[in-house]
Amino acid sequence: MNQLPQILYIEDNPDNQRLVQRVLSARGYQVVIAEDGPSGLALARTNHPTLVLVDLGIPGLDGYETTTRLRSLAHMHNVPIIALTADASPGSRERALVAGCDGYLSKPIDARVLPAQIAEFIEGRRERLPEVMETELLRSYNQKLVERLEARVRELTLANAQLQDLDRMKDQFLATLSHELRTPLTSLLGYLELFDRGMLGPLTPQQEEAVRVMRRSSEVLARQLNNLLYFQEVRSRSLNFVQLQPLDILRPLIAAARERATQAQLQFDVLISEMQPIEVDRSAFEHLIRNLLDNAFQYTKPGGRVRFIARDEPTRLIIRVEDTGIGIPAGEHEKIFLPFYQVDHSLAREHPGSGLGLAIVRHILEAHGGQIALRSAPGEGSAFTVAIPRRQVVSE
Repeated sequence: MNQLPQILYIEDNPDNQRLVQRVLSARGYQVVIAEDGPSGLALARTNHPTLVLVDLGIPGLDGYETTTRLRSLAHMHNVPIIALTADASPGSRERALVAGCDGYLSKPIDARVLPAQIAEFIEGRRERLPEVMETELLRSYNQKLVERLEARVRELTLANAQLQDLDRMKDQFLATLSHELRTPLTSLLGYLELFDRGMLGPLTPQQEEAVRVMRRSSEVLARQLNNLLYFQEVRSRSLNFVQLQPLDILRPLIAAARERATQAQLQFDVLISEMQPIEVDRSAFEHLIRNLLDNAFQYTKPGGRVRFIARDEPTRLIIRVEDTGIGIPAGEHEKIFLPFYQVDHSLAREHPGSGLGLAIVRHILEAHGGQIALRSAPGEGSAFTVAIPRRQVVSE
């Protein structure tokens, strides 16, 4: 079965699209429509048309530049490209030919002769300019392309500067907001702690339960604010590497995790071996461990289990956090490390959060030259394994 000759028509006007499609389809052509230059280029790459009709006045990437781009495609070198345009201004035909067109047809379209004109170009008809005129027009056309490119570069440079300003304003706003909220939150947590310890007088059972609920909610808010503030700081400061014993940091974090596991009705197992000192940024290392544990607790339902494993090796420290939580689809494994990304985007999601914890973890690991691996599937829980290399100390 012979395939119909395919005509690619690049035109943004629907009426003209329908007219050309009807006229040429009735004569045995297959007409493919593109509404702008980039779409036309994409279709030309995949469809390999027999002939291209292009409107010179399409918005954005105009017909002249689209033609020049089409000519740069290897398989389009000998494909006829015909300008089909209402631009009847002096020199438009010549500019079209210099840009790479093989012919020039004016609108309004004459439906009676268009099929014959198309057939002539497919069979080899080509319009040419005198060599002297072509050289001069080509020089002028190239100059206009350069000027347009320079204008676009200026636009992109200005847009990039504006985006950078907006990013700085966003960072400043988030940092200020975090600081402003942390101050009253610290007082709130302090007084809740006093109530919880009975230092402000006896409470009824209902009041004790209310205080526990407020304290848990305040601690969640504090973790989110700390992550937000740390995320703003960690991207702009240099890490301070010091030699320390990992167990000195792990013990209080694990103690807090045990208390949280009890409150959340989770089983919490810890497997830690003896460790040698390692050179890390103390604050970053604390955030790394805290966020791995927070992530596991947040997505594990009551009755589930979280396991923390720390293993010392000659060249690196291995930390592994396993949970029996909801798990993560394979397609989301890389995305979850992006700042502010949430697998569940809805406002009514079951597991609220800022989406910063794992982004902070990856940033810290990259700053330490470490790596992170994830094994997870929906309904089967997750296991995050991080490896922190021992820094080589260069002697003087």
